[in-house]
Amino acid sequence: MYTVDPCTGNLTATTPPAVATGANAFGAEGMAVDPAGRFAYVANLMSNATDAATIAMFTIDSRTGVLTPTTPATVPTGYFPQGIGIDPSGKFVYTANSDDNTVSMFTINSSTGVLTPTTPPTVATGWSPLSVTVDPTGRFVYAANQDDDTISMYTINSSTGVLTPTTPATVLAGASPFGVTVDPSGKFAYAPNAYSQPNNFVSQYIVDSVTGVLTPNGFAEAGNSPTSVAVDPSSKFAYVVNRQDNTVSMFTIDPASGSLTSNTPATIATGQQPFAIVVDPSGKFAYVTNQDGNTVSIYTLNSDGTLTAAGTAATGSDPIAVAIIAGRR
Repeated sequence: MYTVDPCTGNLTATTPPAVATGANAFGAEGMAVDPAGRFAYVANLMSNATDAATIAMFTIDSRTGVLTPTTPATVPTGYFPQGIGIDPSGKFVYTANSDDNTVSMFTINSSTGVLTPTTPPTVATGWSPLSVTVDPTGRFVYAANQDDDTISMYTINSSTGVLTPTTPATVLAGASPFGVTVDPSGKFAYAPNAYSQPNNFVSQYIVDSVTGVLTPNGFAEAGNSPTSVAVDPSSKFAYVVNRQDNTVSMFTIDPASGSLTSNTPATIATGQQPFAIVVDPSGKFAYVTNQDGNTVSIYTLNSDGTLTAAGTAATGSDPIAVAIIAGRR
């Protein structure tokens, strides 16, 4: 846990610097915070479809940023929940469960942050969903299915949080999509295809504002094994983590088509084995988790969309996910 310097973007560890998340034989790959900055959720991975996984639930101290477990501290979810997402209204949480091909659905208690499964508690996905993403309008959800190279698409019941597949229910992606990022305008979506060698590309989509259905819109070439995409708050620039060559690719977004064009320079170095990237809500800073380096790389955003390295912060072992709480500095 860290506080963010609003001038430099530097991270300073809180006191205490870490909090336990719960039983997870394979660690945790997903973390989400509610838009109001009151609650945080971590998906704990267990070994396979015989071990029940959980979501760890926390309240956030608005002054210090420190996390405190709720009571109860965890809630059961599906098997091997590699992705977790929250809707922009802060009412619903979803996990992508890669060992049972489902998305689990929960409502959030607005007072305590505790999660309650919806009825029904899950909806089917494609094979091995790695991530689940709620669009900025809070009306649509997307799950990236690694093993059948598709994205499952859903609409959200605004009262219950239950997901209903769109028609069609899926759209093709490239080889092994690791996630879906919808730009803040809600017009375009991007999926990094981690095993799409030799081209190492990001799939581009146009979002139907009425149905939520994604229409393929070509590809953008990134670095080796792209795993994560972030878009700045203005929807002008996109950033792609390239896991196998330790870089971030930097792009400008065409405001009419959503197509990505490489910036100059096209890449910037990260630490070892980067995995995820986020841009802070102010649009001033970006952060990359370096799994093998046990660090977070810190960058400032320039007016042309390029990044400038601004240092690193030490983490615990194998950092995968990073989340920023808006307005908590």
